[in-house]
Amino acid sequence: MIEKRLEESLIMHLIALGDKLKKRREIISQELGISPQQWLIMLHLANDPNIPYLQRNPQKKSLMASEIAESLDSSRPNVSNLINILMERGLVEQVEDEDDRRRKRLTLSDKGQGLIDRLQPQRMLFNEKLFESFNEADKKQFLNFIHLCGEQLDEYLLHPEQVLAVVQDL
Repeated sequence: MIEKRLEESLIMHLIALGDKLKKRREIISQELGISPQQWLIMLHLANDPNIPYLQRNPQKKSLMASEIAESLDSSRPNVSNLINILMERGLVEQVEDEDDRRRKRLTLSDKGQGLIDRLQPQRMLFNEKLFESFNEADKKQFLNFIHLCGEQLDEYLLHPEQVLAVVQDL
């Protein structure tokens, strides 16, 4: 029998919250006519300062597909396919790397930036409504907790043998 424990309840609630946020992302991306992953790529190229990867890795005006793949924890071929579709739609452009002309960097086109700009007020309003019952201190503390959980998970995932050891003990 599974016992009720605070840690497991926290995890299950975080999973449920993540699922709801994913659903919201799907609704937003449908409004834009792109996939949720493409919307995240566009936010990266818009240099959204709220994206954890961009906070840890301050970038120039443009990113490489490999950097976006790393941030999204996705394969480079998958991200490249999504980027190609965005390029075909005129939302993303390739530019030469200033240091190495063989490398291609990505940037939002004017059309892509316009799409982001059009959606941003709605995005901000939704996020404000989501957290309207939180004061500033609550929001900062919540963000701090999320950071701490993420760091702990990163450390744990760096050592997959720990996960395997727990499973093998069963």
